[in-house]
Amino acid sequence: MANEALTLALAAAVAWVVYTLWQRRYASPVRLLPTPPGAELVWGHEKTVYMNQPGVAFRKWTRELGLTYRIKAAFGANDVLVLSDTDGIAHILQKKIYDYHHSRVVRPRVARLLGKGLGWVEGADEHKRMRHLVAPSLSPENVKGMSSDIRHSALEVIDDLTGLVQGKADKEPINILEWTAKATLNVVGRVAFLHDFQGGNSPEAEKILTARRAGVSKAAAYANFIVLMLLRRFPVLNDLPIPQLQSQGFAKMAIHSGIAQELVRRNQDVLKGADVKSQKDLLSRLLVAHGQGKISEEELYEQISTFIVSGHETTTQTLGFTIFELSRQPKIQERLREELKQFPSEPTYDDYQTRLPYLDAVLKETLRMYPGLAYMERVAVAPDVIPLRDPVKLSTGEVTKQLTILPGQVVLIPAMSIQRSEDVWGGDADTFKPERWLDELPPADQLPSGWANTLAFSDGPRNCIGYRLAIFQYKIILNYLMERFRFIDAHEEISLKIASSLQPWVNGKPELGASLPVHLELL
Repeated sequence: MANEALTLALAAAVAWVVYTLWQRRYASPVRLLPTPPGAELVWGHEKTVYMNQPGVAFRKWTRELGLTYRIKAAFGANDVLVLSDTDGIAHILQKKIYDYHHSRVVRPRVARLLGKGLGWVEGADEHKRMRHLVAPSLSPENVKGMSSDIRHSALEVIDDLTGLVQGKADKEPINILEWTAKATLNVVGRVAFLHDFQGGNSPEAEKILTARRAGVSKAAAYANFIVLMLLRRFPVLNDLPIPQLQSQGFAKMAIHSGIAQELVRRNQDVLKGADVKSQKDLLSRLLVAHGQGKISEEELYEQISTFIVSGHETTTQTLGFTIFELSRQPKIQERLREELKQFPSEPTYDDYQTRLPYLDAVLKETLRMYPGLAYMERVAVAPDVIPLRDPVKLSTGEVTKQLTILPGQVVLIPAMSIQRSEDVWGGDADTFKPERWLDELPPADQLPSGWANTLAFSDGPRNCIGYRLAIFQYKIILNYLMERFRFIDAHEEISLKIASSLQPWVNGKPELGASLPVHLELL
């Protein structure tokens, strides 16, 4: 009897799995969406996405198929819904984000790269708890109060760079990413963790920066693409010691084994008996919460690594891409320099917010062209109906303005493709043109509803919690660099790759790793 019951239970389980797989593949309305031609048997459309520069394949398919379509996934995994429709994106990111989790490809990568912190956690209650804990340290008032520390930290690095340029005998360009990384890490260390990374030159800073460079280089390799595609079909691989996956965690491991322990040890005695509400910096709030039993020691370390890595990486890239573009367009560079010169002393926080429109335009244009995340990938965990701004014609001939979604459906939002759309931004969408932000913008319904009508900081309840700090430190660091140097084109062509985030590579020089070469001339 027991054997018969077990057999029946196993048969029921198998039947349920088969039915679920059948439902996802054949009953889902997504199967009726248009799909591009040319899917490969093994790779589906995903190899085409990888072999082109980020966003290129999606832009082509969007022109041909419209804003909503599906692509074939690698290794026979379920089709991926590609969504560029602004109403559909706003629905997911603003209204239903807790019903769309990071996919099984993305979420383990976030854990390895950053930690199991605010960017990794799922579920409304847990996410809101974490966000409530850290949000006060990144409020507008607190960021304004960081002005002095940000300036000091930025100048410490820029003084070192000035000394390098003064003593430089050769004519080789400088990889500006190395210096923007030092500057942003130095800032985040001081304002969020009360720590001095010594201009990015301390042993722990060098360990973090070296680990991240090594991780980026491995993640950009073709072998990493194969591993990621296997993960979509066989997520159990996330638990295996695969070098391409382990490399994503180099920086996090460096932080956990070094600086995080020092930060906790150095500050925990100082904060005994303190109230979490009275603390303004991020580290103190985390330590007090830990001392009160509100967060575990594991979460404490995961949050530290999350904010050290995420707090400096995106601004590092954004500054680098800005300087690279300014070096190629001297007129834009000089216009920006003239605007910054109008202040007899350093601009204040309020000046940066309201009195530097061209600087704002330069930042927005950089983030439009070079978002830190070229794609967002989510998976539905509950049934949903996504509204669409633009109707889509299904294979049945029906035209619809809504799409029924079943649990398990992967949704990909191609942010970089959206932000470089020629249909929205015109024929010069690939041209760095800050002036477009000072003129009349495209119709609002054609643009995302995130910060500055971009998806650079995502949107909705799970937008980037540190975006105010990121913007403020970007402006201060760039201002100081503009005061000291003229950026001159090194005449190197770059290609863009995704290695967790958007990374630049010099064509024909893979040994350089992620790099943006620029000549610097002292003013």
